[in-house]
Amino acid sequence: MVSALKKAFFKNPKKVLPQVMATMIAAIGYLGTGLVRGWASPGVPSLVESNQFNLTDSDKAWITSLPPLCAFFGSLVAGPCLQFLGRRLTLIIISIPFTMGFMVLGCAVFSPSIGVVYAGRILSSLANGAATPSSQIYISECSSPRIRGALGSITALWLALGILIAYVVGAFLPWYALAWVESGFPILLLIGMLFMPETPGWLLSKGRKDDAQNSLQKLRGRHTDVTLELQRIEDTITNGAEKQQQMPTLFNKPVLVPFGLTLALMWFQQFSGVNAVLFYTVSIFDEAGGSVNRHLATIIVGLVQFLSTILSIILIDKAGRRILLLISAFIMAFAQASLGSFFYIKETRGQEAASAIGWLPLTSLVIFIAAFSIGFNNIPFLIMGEILPSRFRALLGPLSSSFNLIMTFTVVRTFPIMADSVGKYGVFWFYMACCIVAVFFVYFCLPETKGKSLEEIEKMFGGGLACQDMENPKPIAEVERAPRLILGRYDSEDEDEDDGRLAPTIA
Repeated sequence: MVSALKKAFFKNPKKVLPQVMATMIAAIGYLGTGLVRGWASPGVPSLVESNQFNLTDSDKAWITSLPPLCAFFGSLVAGPCLQFLGRRLTLIIISIPFTMGFMVLGCAVFSPSIGVVYAGRILSSLANGAATPSSQIYISECSSPRIRGALGSITALWLALGILIAYVVGAFLPWYALAWVESGFPILLLIGMLFMPETPGWLLSKGRKDDAQNSLQKLRGRHTDVTLELQRIEDTITNGAEKQQQMPTLFNKPVLVPFGLTLALMWFQQFSGVNAVLFYTVSIFDEAGGSVNRHLATIIVGLVQFLSTILSIILIDKAGRRILLLISAFIMAFAQASLGSFFYIKETRGQEAASAIGWLPLTSLVIFIAAFSIGFNNIPFLIMGEILPSRFRALLGPLSSSFNLIMTFTVVRTFPIMADSVGKYGVFWFYMACCIVAVFFVYFCLPETKGKSLEEIEKMFGGGLACQDMENPKPIAEVERAPRLILGRYDSEDEDEDDGRLAPTIA
């Protein structure tokens, strides 16, 4: 995949660079999400140690777990905004409460009330919930098929970078200063999106064909003939509108099957236990009692996540989505089993026995984060942007992200409760079992989308242009084996564009 991106870039950088720039800027929404999530690990212990507020265990749990819960409501708001305001304007609007939330959190240092801390976390979390689906959908609709995997994965890289920044800065600054530093990043999103085009698909859905052509031209380079690609996108949207008039397609298999696959991937992503690890990293190392400094160990985990996400970007279109998910789930299961075993030994045999394997918690978490980052970190959201039908993408995308956030909140909020009731080893072994089930789900149920255009993927499930009858879509078992569909010359633009060659110059 990176080879496809590299090949396209060096052969014709003027074609690829506009898409890369649009992706880098839109993905700042994910960087902000990483900052929101990453703040809790160093921020909450720092807040407790400051003794400014009389925090209860309930306060600490809620301050940590509020982001995914509030982000759920933010993602619901994103749906209508994406549909009626457009992808670009939605991201511009989101950046304002994003910045304000971090600033309010930082200003809580001047207040005697813990309510200001809650207010800052709530506001920034609402914004982060709206940013996640908005950024992913914007990037998917702006990207060429063969480099869409690479560009779509950059969101996960920015998310990992946001977490790493929070970990590093939080190791040296108190909780309120960390929030002030984080408030500057959403401003970059606002400024950058002012210069970015709206997605061609949304413009076509609103009947603005000339604007759509201008947008696609900016994204593909001014010397690229975008006529065929524009026609294909328009045909897909038109066909979707006709099908919607014929029957309530939202409740038919071509919509429900990809939507169900998306929800399942979101569930497995969260019940791998990743956010229990990321939100409670410092606390986990505190309780493990290892020899490595808790902040250094946390930074190592964040750095491994960032570097492993880069590896995922290199592999995702070369190896494919399925194989990376399978490897990711299998290794995560092994790491969670190992981490659970450490806490079991500590609880049953005492700290002295656990000290003999004091290296195991950090090693297990590093392996877990590395495995998560190469697969289940970014691929579920990438697949969400690929397999959801174009007609309902603005609706089902935020709903999928909302489901993901509810699962995130469930995992983060129940982690301390489960740890008290069944022990930390029981919690990590439960996550191990979920990862094992994920292996079987991916192997038997998930189709491969590598190298296919969004229109081809939609046809795989029985939707889109020249598709079979809506009531008789291909069985899911046949989807992966389906040959690549070629509609006359409709793929010629993709072939030229993605390998970096110039299409005929427009006069």
